[in-house]
Amino acid sequence: MKLEMAALTHRGRVRDHNEDSLYFDIRDRVMIVCDGMGGHAGGHVASELAVQVVSNGLRQLRASDWNDEDKVIESMKAAVFGANDHILSRSRVDTALSDMGTTIVGCAFMRDRVITVNVGDSRIYRISTDTIEQVSEDHSLVGERIRAGLLDPDSDEAALLGNIVTRALGMEQVTIDITVEDLVPGDVYLLCSDGLSDLVSDDDMYEIVQRSNNLEQACIALVDLANQRGGIDNITVALTRSVN
Repeated sequence: MKLEMAALTHRGRVRDHNEDSLYFDIRDRVMIVCDGMGGHAGGHVASELAVQVVSNGLRQLRASDWNDEDKVIESMKAAVFGANDHILSRSRVDTALSDMGTTIVGCAFMRDRVITVNVGDSRIYRISTDTIEQVSEDHSLVGERIRAGLLDPDSDEAALLGNIVTRALGMEQVTIDITVEDLVPGDVYLLCSDGLSDLVSDDDMYEIVQRSNNLEQACIALVDLANQRGGIDNITVALTRSVN
């Protein structure tokens, strides 16, 4: 199945630097979004390291490997764990980077399936003809309390706790979420940092992607809307559409 891809990152209207990083390559059939944490230097370094290590790891797959689901999954896991090791090693030798970390969401597109990876509170959505569904699970204090029925997502408490992640690359112990889905013609996978999802609703994402003439236009419209609503954080969005 063929793919169409587009992506865009923006520092937003409040931050003076961009700690998000992204990677997409239609030939590699890979798309990655990372949201760095740990200050100006640390956040950017962590997110850049994650993007580089994971994309390099997946590029080691041979063409025949992309027909083997288990090989793609194992390569994805190894690459993400490798990125975590690189971030930890760098933070130990440079005290200025001691608290750095990053979220990561990524998709590896096989011929008829998509393998997703998630650590943190960046998100992966699947947009089909009539629905939008979040594929990833937020690894955040708010997300965990909402799933446990202990917190109203629209409450003031949820807003106060919104930036506390419970998983990130750069921690001593990391658990990775992996999913495998059938690749359906016409479906769009949307990857984003919370600079988009905190300000643009799922319904707005769906409407913009559906009405846009192409994925590049959709990326611009999504980032513009987040900026119109305050642009309080860095904003990154990446889109992939599967086509026959």
